[in-house]
Amino acid sequence: MKSMAGPVEQGLERADSPNLRVVKGAFEVLGEGGLEAAIDHLLSHAHDDVEFRPYVADGNVLRGPEAVRAFYRGQLEAGIAFTARPSTFEECGDDEVVVNGSLRVVRSSGGFAESQLSWTYRFRDGRLQEVRGGPRRAA
Repeated sequence: MKSMAGPVEQGLERADSPNLRVVKGAFEVLGEGGLEAAIDHLLSHAHDDVEFRPYVADGNVLRGPEAVRAFYRGQLEAGIAFTARPSTFEECGDDEVVVNGSLRVVRSSGGFAESQLSWTYRFRDGRLQEVRGGPRRAA
């Protein structure tokens, strides 16, 4: 029996969810406007009690937009530069987006480190609730 469906048109991919658009948008803004702009982008889509658990924060939890901004502002003022390169974006259910990629941290002293990481973004009621950076998750 022949299929009644026609050929699949090229370029017609599944539309990104609003959550995925927020996360991808943050990486786009990071490349165009820098770290502070990317943080502002994420926080503009976040709950007031958002929590960030950055890989570079030695286990500290940043609670609320002002704590998040203060942490990253302090990093930049200390001469630390961040370059994040996403390689994959994956939606895990309706409320979680996982990004695998690399993070390069360059210190003003000239030292640097590059790590393969995963960033997990959890949403609640359509707004960002938590961001967690850590060792790369298996695909």
